[in-house]
Amino acid sequence: MTETLLDRIARALADVPIRQDENGRNVVLGLGVRLDMAGAALAVIRPELECLNAKAATREINGSIRVLPARFVTDAMARVPDVLPDNFR
Repeated sequence: MTETLLDRIARALADVPIRQDENGRNVVLGLGVRLDMAGAALAVIRPELECLNAKAATREINGSIRVLPARFVTDAMARVPDVLPDNFR
């Protein structure tokens, strides 16, 4: 059995508590609601995924893929601060 993207999203939503009951235990969404939410999420991201897949297929046909040099990526990551400034909004 293969797990679909819908199944993976619904399973991930199972771990998200929506509130706590009177005993302090986490309450999560039921399977039907999780599947509905996962379906809605897929409806939004499916066009983006199809576009990315089409671009990847085009690149494979053309044989040209642009890759950033490792030094560029390393230098860019080094400029990212470890903490946000106090006045960041």
